[in-house]
Amino acid sequence: MDIQRIAVLMGKDVRLGATNFMVIYVLVMPVVLSLLIALVFGDLLAQTPRLGIYDASASEQFTRPLLDHPSINTTIYNSDEALQSAVGRGSEEIGLSLPAGFAASLEDDSAEVDFTIYRWGEAGVRNLLLLESAVARAMTAGIGSSIDQLPVTVNAEQIGSANTQTWSQRLLPLLLIMSIVLGGLFFPAASLLDEKKDRTLVALTSTPTSLLDVYLSKTLMGFILSGIMGSVILLINGAFVGQVALLLLVIALGGLMSSSFGIILGSVSKDMDTFMGVIKAAGILLYAPGILKIFPQVPEWIGRVFPTYYLMNPLIEVSQNGAGIAEIALDIAVLALISIVLLVLLSSVIGRQQQKLALET
Repeated sequence: MDIQRIAVLMGKDVRLGATNFMVIYVLVMPVVLSLLIALVFGDLLAQTPRLGIYDASASEQFTRPLLDHPSINTTIYNSDEALQSAVGRGSEEIGLSLPAGFAASLEDDSAEVDFTIYRWGEAGVRNLLLLESAVARAMTAGIGSSIDQLPVTVNAEQIGSANTQTWSQRLLPLLLIMSIVLGGLFFPAASLLDEKKDRTLVALTSTPTSLLDVYLSKTLMGFILSGIMGSVILLINGAFVGQVALLLLVIALGGLMSSSFGIILGSVSKDMDTFMGVIKAAGILLYAPGILKIFPQVPEWIGRVFPTYYLMNPLIEVSQNGAGIAEIALDIAVLALISIVLLVLLSSVIGRQQQKLALET
């Protein structure tokens, strides 16, 4: 193994890869998808918080400030049942149900008043905070007293299952798998298949460059691209937070696994059509954990059947749930074991390919 030769080979692969449409497509696609998802479903264009009100007294003392509020979308309902129905289907994120005589009761210091707030289970935390703050200010302005001094009991009811994840958060696991696995897998395989198609592998190994140098250069390129792509997707989605070193460790192991698998597939595939057929057939195995993560009701143990789960899960746990090394140690151990097995298999593939090239020469 010669580091200088490996660097030269990597430079050659970068120049050739920059003109390969499929390589560019695979690298750019996850980034474009991530930006589109962030724009459509995420916080870049977050929807205006939605508030529904049923006021049995039809008084504008509290509802008018909320209707005129510039940062929330307020709708008046004719019945408590209609309000509950709207919150249940997600048309409103919070429903404010005011009983008859609510305003008059607030002005009577001796009266005990209660009202009900309905919360949609899938409403985002940010919108809930904005809506509840707006309601509190409207009531304070209406009675002229501090919210802490109002003789009010709030009955909060959640409607629907609690799930405050945005769609961008639900789709992040799938995007991470696509970026890290495709970035690491596709480039080494495509580069090696180009060498086989152009019959330059024999020419390269007839020089002082060894077959190990060739394979290592392509695997290293896949490893680097995988790390870059994974980091970019995390940054775009605002998930490169918390224990960054731990995130980089998981990305590195995922890149090693992906690039090793890619160079193995490139070695055993006859041509690009064969390789693409294998990728299409194995797609469900690669992407299944990310797809299952979109649906929280699916049992988590199903995702553990697939190897890429052990790349996806620690990244999500660290970036979204603030997990530490202790919580994801098992996943990292499994991911490292998969990478070691692939490296051993790759060593065997290199040995067989060396024998094949010796026979050809």
